[in-house]
Amino acid sequence: MKKVKLLKDRCDSSPFCAAKRVCPVSAIEFKKTGLFSGNVVINEEKCVGCGKCVNVCPHGALKI
Repeated sequence: MKKVKLLKDRCDSSPFCAAKRVCPVSAIEFKKTGLFSGNVVINEEKCVGCGKCVNVCPHGALKI
């Protein structure tokens, strides 16, 4: 099964990630690394490869 991949150099790591909000299985997660910082990560075990997140990412940071 195809999974979504994160292109970290394009991701702005926003805790308000639009792709995170549309994921039907909550596979896109925000991991805090500090008080005001963190990283967006893809939980590949949860990802079903639907591509909804790819369509809404304003930075083009996700691909299947």
